[in-house]
Amino acid sequence: MKNEKIYDVLIVGAGPSGSNTAISFKNLDPNLNIGIIDKAIFPRDKSCGDAIGPGVINALKRFNNEHILDDEPQVISTSLFGPDDIGIQNYIPKVKNKDDSVVYVIPRYELDNRIFNIAKELNVESYENTRFVKYENTEDENILRVEVQDSENQKTSIYTKLLVGADGANSRVRKSLNLKQNSDIHKAIAIRAYIDSPNYIEIFKERTLMFEINVSALKGYAWAFPSKGDLINIGIGMPLNLFKKDNMDINQMLDQFVNTLESKGVIVENIRMEKSYMLPFASSRPKLAHDKVALVGDAGSMINPMSGEGIFYGMEAGYLLAKETFTSLDGTDLNKNIKRYEKALNKRFGKHFLSCALARLVLQSPFMTKRLLKIASIDKNTINFVVELLFDEARLTLKETFLLSAKFILPFKTLRFFTKSPSFSL
Repeated sequence: MKNEKIYDVLIVGAGPSGSNTAISFKNLDPNLNIGIIDKAIFPRDKSCGDAIGPGVINALKRFNNEHILDDEPQVISTSLFGPDDIGIQNYIPKVKNKDDSVVYVIPRYELDNRIFNIAKELNVESYENTRFVKYENTEDENILRVEVQDSENQKTSIYTKLLVGADGANSRVRKSLNLKQNSDIHKAIAIRAYIDSPNYIEIFKERTLMFEINVSALKGYAWAFPSKGDLINIGIGMPLNLFKKDNMDINQMLDQFVNTLESKGVIVENIRMEKSYMLPFASSRPKLAHDKVALVGDAGSMINPMSGEGIFYGMEAGYLLAKETFTSLDGTDLNKNIKRYEKALNKRFGKHFLSCALARLVLQSPFMTKRLLKIASIDKNTINFVVELLFDEARLTLKETFLLSAKFILPFKTLRFFTKSPSFSL
């Protein structure tokens, strides 16, 4: 190790979580030596709904990287459908502490590569087509030896002061820490596909995110998100425990959703790139802070239990980790500051994740889904809150819980009398 290069931070996984971790460290201290390894060669596909909202936009703006969104079409509304074809359309509300109230839908093949390239431009050293094997302590108590393997199965060692696991839902770093995967009740199974639709925007009158709750995916949801041109990302997601219990077929569910789209008049052409994947919900997060090791993103189960979104939380986790540790990479107080990162993340998102987990349980009931959408059809505050749970950091306060409970209990005619500013139904 005497003549070996030692990184200040070595990140496993070059997706948005890992790349933004590197970007954050380099912006806070340009002199740091940062490395990223990834088993893939970029650009590469990643199964996802592809939607990024105000949180991700804000994370990009922090270091003036929002230019990667230039020329991308904006999505300005959501359309929620439930049982009995109840439909509500609503413009994306202005969210707290964020400048934007729009969403972009960018295939991860493109988005992840753009963010990774920003890291490379900051002189972050990258090792693609390189797989993490294991790590171990060295004689120097401040240094870790990380064993990696290239495409020809050749193993080499990389040395680092801080190891960051940003390697996704099946994280090898997490496994090396002897941390269990989430149980089925805290996971979702999803499938994503792409279609071409020349009339999707015409059918919905504008560029809108379509969610279908408790229909094609009973106790789950389906989505259709418009990207550039005629490209639409479609998919299905539902809790894994319920999926297994009912012995369901994710491909059949996707076919059923395609039929639903066509029944609404949406032209569906060229279905392709179907791929299923797992989502570890943030309702059960592992320990994130370890001895000279930290987890961010999907590796730390940072997936919104309601929406399945994880890019925002992973990118913010990378920033929070960098913010708390960049001055202590010489070993002084490093482990204490890694723990401060975990505490900061839980303080910021813990109640939000809990609120989303409770909302997911409510929306597993077809009756409650119908009631919620019926309330939302006459009460703009309710639909705004639902959208903020999906795309921002909303949380259930005692006041919010009381108001929502009252709305569910009150007769619909009475509720209509007291509400203003209705959403518009579909």
